Amino acid sequence: MRGVRRQKKSAMPYYEVKLNGENFWMVMEDKPSKMGFYTNRYVEATDATEAENKAVQMIRDDPTFDKILNARSDPPMIYCDRISELEGNVDSPTANQGYVFYREDSDS
Repeated sequence: MRGVRRQKKSAMPYYEVKLNGENFWMVMEDKPSKMGFYTNRYVEATDATEAENKAVQMIRDDPTFDKILNARSDPPMIYCDRISELEGNVDSPTANQGYVFYREDSDS
């Protein structure tokens, strides 16, 4: 059709990856606390596996977690709760920011 521009579809799909971090020993309110968190990350990837890997790497690279207090024998864990392929892309500069932290019960 003349005069109508079609938007080019991205070569790779975008994914929303919902992550849950557990066993993150961090200083909160001036004392060590065992924390967990939830967060969403939006990534462009060839498939869901690559999307999960990219999202987890974004968390590992985040300076928020530079001062984790965990011993090597008790590492923090990041779990993927859900991955959803999105229609289109995510243009918001704040899309990959933020965490919802919660205290975990400690047995020790």
